[in-house]
Amino acid sequence: MNEKQAHQYLADRVGIKPELIPYFIELQRDRTILNPFLPASVRQLGRVMNLKPGQRILDLACGKAGVSLPLVLMYQVNLVGIDILPEFVREAWSRAEVSGLYHLCDFITADAAQFAAKTKSRWDAVLMLGASPIWEGLEGSLKVLPGLVSPGGHLAIGEPYYQPGASRKIDNPFMMKEETTACMEKVGQVIEIIDDGDEGWQAYIEPERKAIAKLRADNPDHDELCRLLDIMIEDQTWEVENLGWAVWVIKIEL
Repeated sequence: MNEKQAHQYLADRVGIKPELIPYFIELQRDRTILNPFLPASVRQLGRVMNLKPGQRILDLACGKAGVSLPLVLMYQVNLVGIDILPEFVREAWSRAEVSGLYHLCDFITADAAQFAAKTKSRWDAVLMLGASPIWEGLEGSLKVLPGLVSPGGHLAIGEPYYQPGASRKIDNPFMMKEETTACMEKVGQVIEIIDDGDEGWQAYIEPERKAIAKLRADNPDHDELCRLLDIMIEDQTWEVENLGWAVWVIKIEL
């Protein structure tokens, strides 16, 4: 998939014009981890999954490999990362090279759903953090992802959930935390839920808020862009007020 095709694919997914996708990518410039997940929790994730040198991990919708590349560094595992955006894949490769981890990594520009459907491989650990819309939501993801995990391996899924008393949106497929956990338990044993709460949200949103302010200042006459930035601020505010975000770590026995 080339850059133009990737931008069109993402534009269709998020409902914006493909010409705006480069601005969307620019908003992620100062983020490495593209979810409300702290670096300390990446270490915890590796410990919970009991990673060992030489094991194989798959990171679907890996972004810049902000979570999976530190796991390679800490545990000397072999990583395959899949992302639809060539810009993110190039940055992941660059970070791997700078870190001296190039030989342990393979980053591929591809649709994660298509990759998962075609591969015959299984991995010791599979990560899918904040990307369940690829399979039309969590339930769709849980039909596909366990089949990519070797028996006794781990599946890590990052997912938003509704806070108690939240103002719900009809078009959002999210559930309460307990309901989300019950769904996860249908495919394996949930051995840990890693939730960084408000601190995770702030670490996630702060860099983007600064990038939004800069983009607006640099493009004051770009009406479509300014409308998109307004919507993003509105969405962020609603998310922080109503959603939590956590990573469920599931052991897959079969």
